Amino acid sequence: MSYKYDVFLSYRRANAWPKFVDRIFLPMFRHWLSAELGRNPEIFFDADCIETGSQWPNELATGVASSKLMVCLWSREYFSSDWCKAELGHMMTRRATYDSVNPPPLVLAAIIHDGEWFPVELRNIQQFPIQTYSNPWMREDSQRAEELSEKIMKLAIHVKRALNHVPDYDASWQQLTTDEFTKLFHCKIAQTAPPSLGAY
Repeated sequence: MSYKYDVFLSYRRANAWPKFVDRIFLPMFRHWLSAELGRNPEIFFDADCIETGSQWPNELATGVASSKLMVCLWSREYFSSDWCKAELGHMMTRRATYDSVNPPPLVLAAIIHDGEWFPVELRNIQQFPIQTYSNPWMREDSQRAEELSEKIMKLAIHVKRALNHVPDYDASWQQLTTDEFTKLFHCKIAQTAPPSLGAY
């Protein structure tokens, strides 16, 4: 087995954020990353990659395990989601496995809202503040959309650089994420407290 995706897009699937991601952020990000890579990037976006009726916790786990790096869209809501924390926790664990002093840049964060209440442990993650432009109802031909496009272009440049430092694929990641996400899924179904997901 090997990597399947260049990027796993991690975001809070609530309220109007999916609309912002699908209609505004993702098309811009895909465009600029394609331009940087000189090819179409493989991006795991749940709405595109998980079929209705599928075993979605397994699909989500596979997406995380087989992605080279993660781009997170951080908001205060993001850190109230056990699923988002599980996605991020796996990639942070993978990151720390290789070099705890100078880890590979496997996580990049676009801040779409707030920014004041994020865990202090994540301060060493490269962050791209786009709160001012993260409007789900933004017109695509507006000045704000053009400014957001420039911000996402810079993010894409850094993603390309990060892709050059990705460690070799480890097949054990698949079982690890599948086990974690399956436990979390059953925990949610049973309406009990979630299992420990590390520091995140």
